[in-house]
Amino acid sequence: MTTELSEAQQELADTKAEISELQGLIDGLEEKVREGEEAQEAQQLGEQYGLKRLAELRKEAAQRKLARAEAAEVVRRRGEAEEAARVDLGAASDEVIADRYRAALAALDDLAEVCVQRETAVRTHLKAFAELDMPNVVANTNPQFIFRLDGTKFEVGERKAQDLVSRAINRVYAVRGLSGAPRIGIGSSPVERLVAAGVGVGDREAREQADTSGFARLMVSAARQDEEEGR
Repeated sequence: MTTELSEAQQELADTKAEISELQGLIDGLEEKVREGEEAQEAQQLGEQYGLKRLAELRKEAAQRKLARAEAAEVVRRRGEAEEAARVDLGAASDEVIADRYRAALAALDDLAEVCVQRETAVRTHLKAFAELDMPNVVANTNPQFIFRLDGTKFEVGERKAQDLVSRAINRVYAVRGLSGAPRIGIGSSPVERLVAAGVGVGDREAREQADTSGFARLMVSAARQDEEEGR
């Protein structure tokens, strides 16, 4: 509330109080005249009528002043509301959203690309190992195509781009409480458990929490931590 509005309100309240007081005096004088005490009371009554009329005019002036102050207050508050909206909407403008969208597209595309590279490498080296009749090959007929290298198992189709991209989107949906998240099945992926390990969450705990919103928050938090550290 502005000082002008506060003063206008107080001025109107003061004039109303003055009129009320004068009316009380007038009521008393009028009663005395009715009782026959006309001379002095009649003169005083005329004076009070005049004072009351002046007070009523001041009241009207105060009402007009208050109306102007209230109108100015509305203009001021509307201006503040617009400015607050500009600040909030500017921070989430289409340009800002477009920047984040481009970053998300690039990040998901990078994820998809490395998954495709992984699948291509697994197929390529499985074929080479099989042609050389190497003991690395565990299975090379439908439905499994697997080999081992340095104690690690590699299987065709285990790091599909669509699977991990969907999982990344699903975790954000869960954190934000959005509806219509991509279906990712049950449990966590080995990649997600590796991310969880990076922030101190063990494999068993990650498996147990995989289908909770808490795990989704963990995934997003780990991603943001990597981003802040410039990884």
